Amino acid sequence: MAARTFAHALGTVLAQRHPELTCAPRLLITSSPYSYVPTAANTLARCLRQVLNEVRTRCGLAEAPLVQVDRTHPSSGDYGTLSASARDQLMAVNDLSFRRFAPRAVRDAELLIVDDVRVTGAHQRCLVRASDSLPLAGRTFVYIASFGIPASGRVDPTQEDALNHAAIRSLGDLATIVRAGDFAWNVRVCKFVLDPANRGDLPRFLALMPGWFVRDLHRNSCRDGYAQMNRYSPSHAMVGSEMAARASTPGRIPPCQIPLG
Repeated sequence: MAARTFAHALGTVLAQRHPELTCAPRLLITSSPYSYVPTAANTLARCLRQVLNEVRTRCGLAEAPLVQVDRTHPSSGDYGTLSASARDQLMAVNDLSFRRFAPRAVRDAELLIVDDVRVTGAHQRCLVRASDSLPLAGRTFVYIASFGIPASGRVDPTQEDALNHAAIRSLGDLATIVRAGDFAWNVRVCKFVLDPANRGDLPRFLALMPGWFVRDLHRNSCRDGYAQMNRYSPSHAMVGSEMAARASTPGRIPPCQIPLG
C-alpha cells in the first residue's frame, strides 16, 4: 500500500529530526477530519502511528493513540478542485468537533495532525481555530508535500486535483486497484464513484465489483449522507438497485477479473 511507503519515510524523518516530538511524554495522533468515511489522510495517519509507536516502544514510552476529529456536516463536491477563495469560504462555515478529545486526556499532550498535502492552508487554519481551546502542549502539522507560495503570491489549488487523479481518472482505473486487493476506502473514493460524471459507467462498474465493495459503498453513502444529496442520490439509487438485483438472483455476480473499459 502506498500509504505504508509514505508513512515509513515520514516517520523516519520525524524520528530523526524531531525526537522531542516523536518521544514526547504524551503524544496524540489525528488526521484531517471526517464524519463516517475516513479521509485518505486517515490511512496515512494509521500507518504513521505504527512507525512512530515502534520508536516510542523502544524508548519505553506509551503508545500514541489515534483520535478522530469529527466533521459535523459532510459536503458534496471535491475539495481538491476548489479555488483558494472557495476553500476559505467553506472552511469558515465548516463545523469540526473535538468531542473525542476529553480535556483531562489531552492536557499537556503533543498533538500530531497528519494530512497528505498543504496547498492554501485553509484546512490547517480551520483546525487551529477549532482546537484553540484544548489544553495541549503543542500542535504539529505533518504533510507529505506542501506547495510553496510562488513569486506571484497566487497559489494554484488545481495542483492538488492533478495529484489526486494522477493515477485514477476513471472507474476502470479504480477497478484495477480494487481487484489487486490493495484498497482502502476514503471519502474521495466514495464521491468519485457516485459523481454524476461517472454515472454512465456506474452500472457496469458495480456489476464487476465484489459484493463487499458494493455493500460498503451503499453503507458509506448512507452514513455520510450522500444518499440524500442531490449531486449523489441518483448514483446511490443505482447502488441500491445493484444490491437488490444480487439479492434476488443468486450467482449473478460476475468474476471480478473481467476488465472494465
